[in-house]
Amino acid sequence: MKPDTPAAAVDPELEKTLDTALSVTAHPVEAVIALALVIAALLLSHYLKQRLRPRLSDRPRLRILLDYLFTPTLALLLLAIPGPLGIVNEFGRAAISLVFLALGVFVLVRIPGALVELLFRPTPLLKVLMRVATVLAWAMTMLAVFGARYPLVAKLFASKLTLGNITLSTEDVVSGLVVGVIIVIVSYWATRTLDKAIQRSPHLAPNHILALSRIAGVLVWLVALMLIFSVSGINLAALAAFGGALGIGLGLGLQKLAASYVSGLIVLFEQSVRVGDNVSVGGVTGKVTRMTVRYTVIRTREGLEAIVPNDTLTGNTILNQSWSDRNVRLTSTLLVKGDTDTVAARTIFLRAVAAQPRVLRTPEPGVYVSTVTDKGIVLEAQLWIADIENGQHALLSDIYDATLADFRAQGIELAVP
Repeated sequence: MKPDTPAAAVDPELEKTLDTALSVTAHPVEAVIALALVIAALLLSHYLKQRLRPRLSDRPRLRILLDYLFTPTLALLLLAIPGPLGIVNEFGRAAISLVFLALGVFVLVRIPGALVELLFRPTPLLKVLMRVATVLAWAMTMLAVFGARYPLVAKLFASKLTLGNITLSTEDVVSGLVVGVIIVIVSYWATRTLDKAIQRSPHLAPNHILALSRIAGVLVWLVALMLIFSVSGINLAALAAFGGALGIGLGLGLQKLAASYVSGLIVLFEQSVRVGDNVSVGGVTGKVTRMTVRYTVIRTREGLEAIVPNDTLTGNTILNQSWSDRNVRLTSTLLVKGDTDTVAARTIFLRAVAAQPRVLRTPEPGVYVSTVTDKGIVLEAQLWIADIENGQHALLSDIYDATLADFRAQGIELAVP
């Protein structure tokens, strides 16, 4: 878009129109009339657009087209009326023609923005950026049109900013912003699309789905970043030295964070820990409720949620109560007097254990004499449950209540420890 030969780049008709329209001092009254017509056309178009917007609340696609194209298009139609009706003279026609040109270019620039928004449905923030980008693209186009005539505008258009080995012109910066917003919107859409496609796969485990979706997202954004640099005219080779130094600094400062991300991918692919597992690691015991690439959330039996960095999972021993199955063995002990009938006591104890609905029948529970001391006989019950996440204290309490009630009925007494 940069004009190399300003004199040759100007259209003769445009040159004549510019000369006429810019002679404002010679036509003050006509200038005020032309300005009033332009302002009236824009205000009326904007007013009608605001009246139409509520009626299209349930039609988002039409509302997007309305927001992008209605005001400038209607203003163009309204500004085409004064000339044939003889409301303005030659100066007014020239001035309105320039505004007509600017609005026509604005409509042409806004059409791709509307198409991008219709196709990729960006977030509210990206919508705002997209609409700002179309305004910047329009301003850049107008600079290209008028830069051939005015050296000051051409100088602004071609001005450069140098940062080390990186040199950027005004055109490069604006082009990077405009195209960059489009690339970000497309990348965001691509990330969501890939994530949904991976999640719908029936052949992948949940951990693999999470890991692959994160890797796909990183790759999409890396490609997007390289495209933005390329469009902006940033030399990637020149950026490499700066990136290398920055990478060393970040590597030292964010070493722990990087370790958590790498460890997260390892854990997700190995599936050593999965959502729903009951684990104990780093002094935290509970159920895994959420996993990300950086951390794992473990809900403890006290109702607390511990956010554990993933490098803790790879650098420590994990007690996974759900690795091969969800069955967990619990033990319950009672100390009875030395002259107690152990057969009767064990039968009562076992009956109380087996009566609990949470206790598994396979493996079957059992009650044993585990220790004989001078203080009494230790009876130990071993039982299995498959829902440790529901707690164990209430279950053991129910077992003790039932056992002690039968002990009192049968005259069996507990020993003093």
